[in-house]
Amino acid sequence: MPEREVIIIGAGLAGLSAGIYAQMNGYRSHIFEHHTQPGGVAAAWKKEDYLIDGGIHFIMGHKPGTAIHKVYQDLGIIPFNRFADMTTYGRFLDEKSGYSVLVTQDLKRLAEDLKRISPVDAQLIDELMVGARSMQGIDASEMGMMNPPELCGPLDGMKEIWKMRRLLRCFAGKYAQSIADYSQDICHPYLRDFINNLFLPDVPVWFVFMLLDSWQMARLDI
Repeated sequence: MPEREVIIIGAGLAGLSAGIYAQMNGYRSHIFEHHTQPGGVAAAWKKEDYLIDGGIHFIMGHKPGTAIHKVYQDLGIIPFNRFADMTTYGRFLDEKSGYSVLVTQDLKRLAEDLKRISPVDAQLIDELMVGARSMQGIDASEMGMMNPPELCGPLDGMKEIWKMRRLLRCFAGKYAQSIADYSQDICHPYLRDFINNLFLPDVPVWFVFMLLDSWQMARLDI
């Protein structure tokens, strides 16, 4: 029987995973990447005129029982890494004004710190915290982690919607717009920059909700 081969364009996380799964299913995989190193946007990304070499070293969903933990097991990455629990997402410092906010697992403290800087934006700050808390207890790694779209039928889609049913309101209306558009209503410039730089300005608002809650499940790859 002739050897089966597959060509994969791009050595990002998806391309690398596709190559592993291809070999697990009897294919010889060839991955082509135009950059000098693998990793895709997990290794570097562009922002305006800058190339950010982020070298991300954290993973989400490390706890056994989550959908993405099984993927990590399939890919064989868990036995070859050591992990340390994250207790702090980051500190956001504005050197000009001296404003500084530490983002930890304590959403109440985060809200208080932000309101201390910008009391006039209290309603929007509360809205962000309510959105983040609405994600608690949800395995975010299950979103889109079922079968590939090409292999899914109507019933698969209905099952995924049912799992996410209490979050559907977060995926529509103003929470579906980009965080950059959403932050235009923020009065204080520091708070606006803070919100825009929690991740990337073009991600939807619901992604920031998820980030404020689900990063707590992350571990650093050390």
